[in-house]
Amino acid sequence: MPLRAVERDLDGHADASADQLFAYVSEIGNLPTYLPPIASAEGVPPDKVRLQGEVPGQGKIDGEGYYHVHRDERRMEWGANVGRDYSGRLTVTDQGQGRSELTVELSFGPRSVQGEVEQESGPDRDPIEERLGATLESIRRQIEGDGGKVAPPPVKG
Repeated sequence: MPLRAVERDLDGHADASADQLFAYVSEIGNLPTYLPPIASAEGVPPDKVRLQGEVPGQGKIDGEGYYHVHRDERRMEWGANVGRDYSGRLTVTDQGQGRSELTVELSFGPRSVQGEVEQESGPDRDPIEERLGATLESIRRQIEGDGGKVAPPPVKG
């Protein structure tokens, strides 16, 4: 399976300063408030994160990966340590007047879950985009005070 990168931004903007938005998204304790399948997250020194949760219809998640925060650049990077080819980068940029843009880039390799998830969902859907969209909408809601976490549609169906 070829490598695939998915990019999407948070409807272009969030009503928050870049520093405020980045502080929120980069705090490990906040990951469960905006990542749809994640129920708990904890930092593992020096630069790892352990995530636990459940993907409906697919089972439990319990894994550890690298997690790097570059505060001066308002950028964070993460990925799988072993077993899967997956990584991501999130960048927050200042748009002025208390508004920010959040950009997420995801990369999937041959050992990622991308192929399995796409095969189960059928040709008319992009479940990776749906999950990313739910994540970004959850961030917007949390940071703007408009509600809580958004669940993406189930993979099958």
